[in-house]
Amino acid sequence: MTFSEKLIRLRKGRGLSQEALAEALGVSRQAVSRWEQGAALPDGGKLLPCARYFGVSVDWLLDDARAWEERTQPAAAPVGKSGGRGRRIAGAVMLGLSLAGMLLLGILSSVFPAAVSYAPVGTDWVHVYTGLTGFLKFHRLEWLFALLLAGAAVGAWLLLLPRVQTAASKNTILRRNLTLLPIAGQAGLVYSTAQSLWWLNQGREHYWGAFWFSLVPLLGCSAWMAWNLAREQDPARRRKNSLIELAYCAGQLAVGLLTAEAGIGLVGLALNGILCLVYVEWINPRYMGRCFSRKK
Repeated sequence: MTFSEKLIRLRKGRGLSQEALAEALGVSRQAVSRWEQGAALPDGGKLLPCARYFGVSVDWLLDDARAWEERTQPAAAPVGKSGGRGRRIAGAVMLGLSLAGMLLLGILSSVFPAAVSYAPVGTDWVHVYTGLTGFLKFHRLEWLFALLLAGAAVGAWLLLLPRVQTAASKNTILRRNLTLLPIAGQAGLVYSTAQSLWWLNQGREHYWGAFWFSLVPLLGCSAWMAWNLAREQDPARRRKNSLIELAYCAGQLAVGLLTAEAGIGLVGLALNGILCLVYVEWINPRYMGRCFSRKK
């Protein structure tokens, strides 16, 4: 079998499109098409990642004299099994501890009830926080509750990660969305965190809860973006994409600081949105090899 015949059979055995395989290997769809047509072979930097992705040897891929049955490992071997059990255990522990912590806070708020009143200067109304919200505000524990929520989300994600990876390897749209979601989430949470800081600087102490509930997910989205970059198999492209994404995050941070210090409000939201759109629709496909448009 020729290299092109083996590659087609390997790809179809995984249920992948040419576009999905190209994204997994960090190349263009046209490159995969040329490989499968026999018009070109992958360069040295792509042969090993290609072989590892399908669980076969480079020698078998390139040796036309070797038959399909002689491949070293089954081509359709599940992806991401190594370490899967450890991730599931860690996820279950994190999810359990986080839920237990939230339950404990709820019990404490019932045993030791607290009420916090808020009366803005110049108004004739008073807002009273009771129950769990009042307990958290009275003891300034909004950050802890937000951290427990984030821990529960991370734990659930670790539990679901193996299934998500398997589904994403067969579904190009899902894989794109899992890359796009943290980018969009980070843009919105940068604005939310910065706006909360602005109100805190104006003496609105009740915005501490909004600040922590924005900051913790923001850190989670940033870590998710870094994890997506780490999955890039080409070291050169991974370094390049990391520098580009670092510059993008610096731009978002600059807009966030401007929002927090100058109180530009909706202008800051618009700037964050525009920066995010430029990053997704222009910088990613043109310079990073990541296309989110279905037409691409």
